[in-house]
Amino acid sequence: MKIRRIVSILAVLFWGLSCSGPNQDSRSPYVLERPDGTIELFDGRVIPAMPELLGVRAQYDLRNHWLEKKHEMLLPMMRRHGIAMWLVINEEFHDDPVTEYVAPDRCYVGRREFHIFIDAGSEGLKRFSDLRRPTADYKVFFEPMPSPRNSRGFQDTAAGLKVIYETYDPKTIGLNMGGRRGQANGLTVNSYRFLVETLGKAAEKRFVSAEPLIEEYFDTRLPEEWEHYQRLVLATDVLAQRALSNVVLTPGETTANDVKWWWYQQIASLGTGSKPWFTIHFAIQHYDEQTGEATPWKDPCPDAAVFQPGDVIHMDCGFNYLGFASDWQKVAYILREGEEDAPEGLKVALKNANLTQEALCTACRPGMTGYEAATAAVKKLEGVDFMPDIYSHPIGYQGHGMGPSINARQMTPRADELILRLGGYRSIELAATTNIPEWGGAPLRVPMEDDAYLTEDGYQWFRPHQTSWYLIR
Repeated sequence: MKIRRIVSILAVLFWGLSCSGPNQDSRSPYVLERPDGTIELFDGRVIPAMPELLGVRAQYDLRNHWLEKKHEMLLPMMRRHGIAMWLVINEEFHDDPVTEYVAPDRCYVGRREFHIFIDAGSEGLKRFSDLRRPTADYKVFFEPMPSPRNSRGFQDTAAGLKVIYETYDPKTIGLNMGGRRGQANGLTVNSYRFLVETLGKAAEKRFVSAEPLIEEYFDTRLPEEWEHYQRLVLATDVLAQRALSNVVLTPGETTANDVKWWWYQQIASLGTGSKPWFTIHFAIQHYDEQTGEATPWKDPCPDAAVFQPGDVIHMDCGFNYLGFASDWQKVAYILREGEEDAPEGLKVALKNANLTQEALCTACRPGMTGYEAATAAVKKLEGVDFMPDIYSHPIGYQGHGMGPSINARQMTPRADELILRLGGYRSIELAATTNIPEWGGAPLRVPMEDDAYLTEDGYQWFRPHQTSWYLIR
């Protein structure tokens, strides 16, 4: 009996000495860090261990390996979209968003630098560059422009571009302009003028938008990318669950700004060169039991907002790694004094969000347009007693990736609708608004966002999606 009592006391002490929040060195009594890196919380929730991620050099080598495979796919894509020559042009401190995905991910700081892709007919794909200091790994992908270098190593870009144009006589010249998304609009006015001055007005008539080519290139996934993107999603999930727990958050003390900056430091501390691709932010919904009033949905909440018991917290987060981006939204509830679980009405609200997720994931099929997918998802939700809201977007190289949106807010088909691609990645973003009996019938909005990939049978999660409230004591 004495031994059991000693073991029990030690266990309680160890539980209370487990993990600190962002503003204090004291340990939370509601958190238990395990030797395997997992974290167990007071309510039994277990946060997974952080996955092993690649350092910057290993990322560079792997991305170059993927780049070789993507270049093998480029010529058929160019031919499908009727582009005989594609120009990707950087200006000093103004990289085209496409550059790091068609060339090695290095620093490009020349006054103006070209990456040129040519459909050379039976010769296949020809690739030229005027980079001043090409390294051995860079030379795998591009050969120098056909123009001499001066004593400082600079090529005559205009002369080389003329030779390429006259040699291959491309009927169309794809430029990164005129697109609906920022990724397809990297060309500056100055570079456009340079092209016209160099190639002439006759060549200008051959200029076309490269957006359809960029969209397919960016939205086409390699099978071997899956494992590494899944690690990014897992890392995002781990940090999100820590943020929405007593690991980080102390009710009555911690502000939204505290957790935001905790996030930034955690991402920097991964040692992967990762950064958030948008401002991580929070929203708070709250029911005042004394006044009977509910705080309406407002996103984001003020940075100075202090999280309090009874708060419903929504968090929107994500970051870049290995040339990809994650996008993640989760919800938590801070228990009031005497509560052991979230109120039943909140559980129903979360279930309704899950039903909306299920409708979207199971409705989609490869080859559908975004309009067709939205229509199919909305049909599955006919007759529900809550308000679903679907506004899902592609994800991949960027958090708001290229490809079709699935947006039930805009149910008008377009003539140039894009299609869902097998294996494509998507941010399953949506919300469900439910009237909460415990809140006097006031509405509660539960947004969700999880990253998924498209199979023949619909979207599958990279990580299990949230089906119960993250609780904070």
